[in-house]
Amino acid sequence: MKHFKFLILSFLTFPVLFFTGCESNDNPSGSVYIPQPVNKKVLVEFFTNAGCNPCIAAHNYLDQIVAAGGVTINDTSVVIISYHTKYPFILDSLYRANIEHNQGRADYYGVNYTPQARLNGNINLANFSASDSTAQINFAFNTTRYLNIALSNDFSSSSDSGTVPAVITPVNQISATDLVLHIVITENHVPYITAPNGIKYPNDVMRYMITGRDGEAISLGSGITVTKRYGIAQNWKEDDCYLNVFVQSTSSKEIFGVEKIKVTSSVR
Repeated sequence: MKHFKFLILSFLTFPVLFFTGCESNDNPSGSVYIPQPVNKKVLVEFFTNAGCNPCIAAHNYLDQIVAAGGVTINDTSVVIISYHTKYPFILDSLYRANIEHNQGRADYYGVNYTPQARLNGNINLANFSASDSTAQINFAFNTTRYLNIALSNDFSSSSDSGTVPAVITPVNQISATDLVLHIVITENHVPYITAPNGIKYPNDVMRYMITGRDGEAISLGSGITVTKRYGIAQNWKEDDCYLNVFVQSTSSKEIFGVEKIKVTSSVR
């Protein structure tokens, strides 16, 4: 992977989805805030592979959410991160572009086939079904809200680097004491013309986990602000890149809050 000019982010929930067999919100204005009565975002972590034919239906379903096609009660509040795995096609170029982070996340959830997905970290769906997935996501929208995550961004196109302050504020008490912060760069419309399954421009592709495959331990208290520097590699399209921030319990895998912002939402 090419050099990174690193990102600064400042510190400041949910169940899970599985798809079985052999990608999020594209908001050009940047951070999306959930309209009432739904006052939270949910995270879908999707595990796919360029040689996985059963993954096609899951990709198409998630792309409808990205396009705000009315799939769920609040498509613009569904954050999606897609990890390419080694199953069944180990030569998947997006997997090989960042094996450490793709494999690390797959190992964390015990993913050994595709497609699979996790909704808010701790709910999975064993067989992909559009209707079941929509029902799970809608249910997650109406569960307890734990965190507010507010993001801003200062990105320089001349240096392909930026800083992102993240303000994380508890709304309800969280009993978990093993919280970690994840900051993930994703890219939409990634060219993959030779993909065996024909998914030529996958969305929400995980490019780099700024806080590492295991995240960074945090203690929330009454709220925190965290700052990390980040950079965009030369072969990525900065206008299609996003910063995704979420807080997770390492043991229960539950995700308590998630937010995203477009890298080029503020360009100087």
